[in-house]
Amino acid sequence: MDELSNNSEPLFDKHVSKNTSETPVMYNTILAQLNSPRTKRLNHESTVRNWRSSLACFASTLKKFSADDLRIDGMFEDFLGDIERSLKETTLAISTLDNYTQVLHANLLVFAEVDERVRKEVKQGIRNIRKKQKRTVPKLEAVDDAMIVQWLGNLDGYCNDPKSAPNLFKLGRPTSKMAYKNTMSLHHMLLLRGYVWLTLASGARTGEIRSLRKGNITAKDMTRTIYKMKVTGTEVTSNLPPFIQERIRPMIASIKRHAPKAELLFCEHENKKGKGTIDPRLLQELVKGSMIASGMPPTSPGGYYRLHDMRKVWARWIDENGGSLESVAAFLGHSSTQVTFNCYFHAEHKVKLAKEGREIGLNHLQSLLAPPEDLTDRLAELRAFLEAGEEIYANGSFSLRHEVDRTKSARPGRWSKLVPAPMREDTIGNDQPLDRAWTIRTDGIRVPAPMRENRTRNIQPLDRAWTTMQSDAYGSGLVSAFTGKR
Repeated sequence: MDELSNNSEPLFDKHVSKNTSETPVMYNTILAQLNSPRTKRLNHESTVRNWRSSLACFASTLKKFSADDLRIDGMFEDFLGDIERSLKETTLAISTLDNYTQVLHANLLVFAEVDERVRKEVKQGIRNIRKKQKRTVPKLEAVDDAMIVQWLGNLDGYCNDPKSAPNLFKLGRPTSKMAYKNTMSLHHMLLLRGYVWLTLASGARTGEIRSLRKGNITAKDMTRTIYKMKVTGTEVTSNLPPFIQERIRPMIASIKRHAPKAELLFCEHENKKGKGTIDPRLLQELVKGSMIASGMPPTSPGGYYRLHDMRKVWARWIDENGGSLESVAAFLGHSSTQVTFNCYFHAEHKVKLAKEGREIGLNHLQSLLAPPEDLTDRLAELRAFLEAGEEIYANGSFSLRHEVDRTKSARPGRWSKLVPAPMREDTIGNDQPLDRAWTIRTDGIRVPAPMRENRTRNIQPLDRAWTTMQSDAYGSGLVSAFTGKR
């Protein structure tokens, strides 16, 4: 037994990689797939960019392991350990990590030819890691109206005097290829201001503005196309008020001088190389740099500065000025109000709405616990009005019908008013004087008879009802109504 035991070798080593010089690591396999013409042909360029960003996030881990390694228990544990360290050390926003981890197990590992069962295990493993880490969402300072006014004012100043502007490229990205410039060009400043104003004026997505053609801008309006993952787009026209037109016209004139053959108003892309006026990255650097120079905080978690986040400002403007959640969603082009509330209402705005709802609920709760209303004072007030009939019609508080005018027969020095007789509506809808008043049966409903209160404050049935003359017969300004048989 000892001899057999000493000479035997383990059938399976849980910690030995199967990597050889002929077994590529997952990173190389994934990169080759992303560079494939087929991948570019079958997927939108923004989707491929998202895949590349996720690959860069987990590059250090994917360069250590092959697809076969993930089938070995020990190697699988090492793989998840590397992922856990990456997630712990990253400064990316939680929403960005949600996206990247989803892409990792749903797309990248597919490109790496990892078995489906293993991909599901990776998905569950990452889910458990993130639950254990329990990162909290950092509080994001809201962009208020004063910041926006300061920002827009600075843009006007840069266009009036480009030399007064700092190097916005360098502020936006220290490693920018334009970081060496000592002064900003007027053309770049006009493009920046036009881009900001067209986005802010329409509440559009930045991608919709960057893809505008020169023919989409007229003297008074702008027309953009919304696709939202659809084959056919929807054209939306936004009016440009005069105060926006005066900021757009100089940009249009500058484009005609510096890029007369350009098809796109702003950014070129892979299908339109050389057909735009500015590189998309440079435009983003200008936006970020101008925000930082104006003292604005990051507009999204993770320290990002995005013009796209101005749509959240639009949501706040509409809501604070009486607009409904539905109107916000319709303006922003959302198919669901849930998306609007979850993603476009700032945290401080949600706190404000929650406080308002709480106050409404507490007030209602307090009213439920309040003692019943004491009607004694109210009845006394009513009696006073009835005794001083003059005030009933002056005040109008207890009038059941229209105000009664002075009669033509009233003698000078005295005033009289006609008191309208009580009326009833019969079964065929006709109004008739109620000359006999008692409880009658109508379609199973008991109708209470009109009552009157005499001078001794006794309540009696009004068995004779017609228009009578009110008089000050009792003097002292008191007026009483006589009702009785004639």
